[in-house]
Amino acid sequence: MRGFLAREQVEHRFLDVRKAPIDRAGTLALLRAHREAVATRGAKLVRIEVGGATDEELCKLFLGREGSLRAPTVSNGRLILGGFDEATLAELCEEGA
Repeated sequence: MRGFLAREQVEHRFLDVRKAPIDRAGTLALLRAHREAVATRGAKLVRIEVGGATDEELCKLFLGREGSLRAPTVSNGRLILGGFDEATLAELCEEGA
């Protein structure tokens, strides 16, 4: 993820959620500030409208086993991506430009 952002010269702010975990409430607040969420689930990519999703649906996609925000997660303010998918990350970067 960070390699892609550096290669594409995308300005970003890095938060290490392993050192400073974001809990369920913080994750939901972060997600609810977006219109659309995309998350990788194994080899599958799940895309949902945040406004129409339940808290449980969002948590299932974005919380790790420990109950905190999964890494990596990246946002452009409208779209949030959990996991790494290069095509979606490129879309996110283009929209944020």
